[in-house]
Amino acid sequence: MTDDEIVAQLRASAPGSSAVEVALALGHLAPDGLTQGSIVTYFKRAFPGIPLRTLLDAWAWHRVGAGGLSDSDFDALLRPWWPTKSR
Repeated sequence: MTDDEIVAQLRASAPGSSAVEVALALGHLAPDGLTQGSIVTYFKRAFPGIPLRTLLDAWAWHRVGAGGLSDSDFDALLRPWWPTKSR
């Protein structure tokens, strides 16, 4: 799977899914799995409205780093920029 295909899949799955759900899917799609770097790289390409500083703050997510950011904290951190389903 190419990087562009990964980005397209992330974009397509985001509306109606949480940031955690999309990140976990990224773990199955990215060549190196779910890492701090893959989150920044692919989320920035798929969701360019998310500030880089916010994605760097997401490094504290307990699933990819030693920080104390829980799943709900990770979702809350990204929520202001997260795509929602169109009505």
